[in-house]
Amino acid sequence: MKFTVLIVVTSTLMSANAHYFFDRLMHNNTWSEPWEYIRKISPQESGSATPTDYDYIIPIVDPSSPDLRCGRNASSPWSNPKTAVIQAGDTVGFAVNTTVGLPIAGAIVMPWDRWPNLYHPGPATAWLSAAPGPLKEYTGDGDWVKILSVVGRTNQSEPPNDEYYWKHQWGTYQAKSWNFTIPASTPPGNYLLRFEHIYPLPVNALQGAQFYVNCAHVRIVNPRNHVNVPSPVVKIPGVYAFGQKGIADITTKESIEYQLTEWWTKTEIYFYADVGNETYDIRDFVKPKPVVWSG
Repeated sequence: MKFTVLIVVTSTLMSANAHYFFDRLMHNNTWSEPWEYIRKISPQESGSATPTDYDYIIPIVDPSSPDLRCGRNASSPWSNPKTAVIQAGDTVGFAVNTTVGLPIAGAIVMPWDRWPNLYHPGPATAWLSAAPGPLKEYTGDGDWVKILSVVGRTNQSEPPNDEYYWKHQWGTYQAKSWNFTIPASTPPGNYLLRFEHIYPLPVNALQGAQFYVNCAHVRIVNPRNHVNVPSPVVKIPGVYAFGQKGIADITTKESIEYQLTEWWTKTEIYFYADVGNETYDIRDFVKPKPVVWSG
């Protein structure tokens, strides 16, 4: 039993370099400072008095948690970031980061932190949620609309530099940042702008799917006369569910085959695709709903 625990812990520590967050917003071809417009996250509760880098970059694995909206403990904007003013139709972007020199002052910069990128293969999406009042009071419990979905390769994709050819099919693999356009007919107002990247681990893997999400505060202005009502809309959490067609071949947490402990069982959730081998064909991937609203 001790030998099994040692393997799990070692695997966790070695994989820390493969986790990340999105702490900078791009607008008008200019990158913000870390957390300038993006809600800060806080570390997971590890029992340690001094949080480590892993406590910050460890992914969300429970899709029923409010943390799925904007990252760990970021549903309430306790950090009170600035609000970026963006015109509908503008190009924005999110940058990948792995080092926690911010928010941990003086943290050691590891070799993998010097060239942060999306180490994991998987789909990326972007979302908007209109705040009914001040952004500093909005928890993200309203409606969300998807404005971006990236699965296969695009002209933004990075040329892969490793031998894992099955991963090279994914458009965001090893990307350092990702840009996209705010729909030109977006109604003016204050919004949470959410970026999400999913690592679609098989359901019998140690953790199940991993979710990497962060939210920016933006005020969208639209001088155009024509605006549209965004649709379809969903709630987050609620957009992903146990037993969802094309995502999970299971109906309950208890039916998962690989059960080490109760904690692992609760996180063994999704089966987006049969990732992890060279026979994988990305055309078999089923995009989770909703469809993208393009305006």
